[in-house]
Amino acid sequence: MPQEEKRPPRGKVAVIMRYIEGVSSFLLAVLTVVVFSEVLSRYVFQTPLVFSNEMTQLLFPWMIFVAAIAVTHDDAHLSVSYFRDRLPYFMQKGLYMFSKVVMLIFSVFMIVSSMQFVGNVSGQVMPVLRISSGWLASSVVFSFIFISLVLIYQIYLISTNKMLVPGEEEAYLDMDNDR
Repeated sequence: MPQEEKRPPRGKVAVIMRYIEGVSSFLLAVLTVVVFSEVLSRYVFQTPLVFSNEMTQLLFPWMIFVAAIAVTHDDAHLSVSYFRDRLPYFMQKGLYMFSKVVMLIFSVFMIVSSMQFVGNVSGQVMPVLRISSGWLASSVVFSFIFISLVLIYQIYLISTNKMLVPGEEEAYLDMDNDR
């Protein structure tokens, strides 16, 4: 059984994560305004906004992938830890570390693949906004670079016992701390 729970240090990392969450929230607000304006314009004024479809296609992936950085940092992704929680702590830590390493390998693969994809689509121009389609695809590159950094940081914290394996109880109790 682990001793008293240690949380990751809160300095610069917390400030960066709050900034990332703020950017994602801002993108959600802009996306909401664009979609609401499109619906209002189309159905009330009978004149659709020409740019809203492409703007939505651009904002939605950026919002999702920027939010994925914070989700990775907070370990807020969906996980089933029923069996892991029944193992001795040293095995839980090993499995937790293994899952972080697998996530890191996947993230690096996503960086490489999405960089190739950005290269393939960067010559295509979005017809209305007149910007490169590479901006749309670069959200994946941006996100997974930061996700990889977060995972490397977490692997370091786990290996130095500064971050403990979260249990089922912590996840349940943490639901009360949602903003």
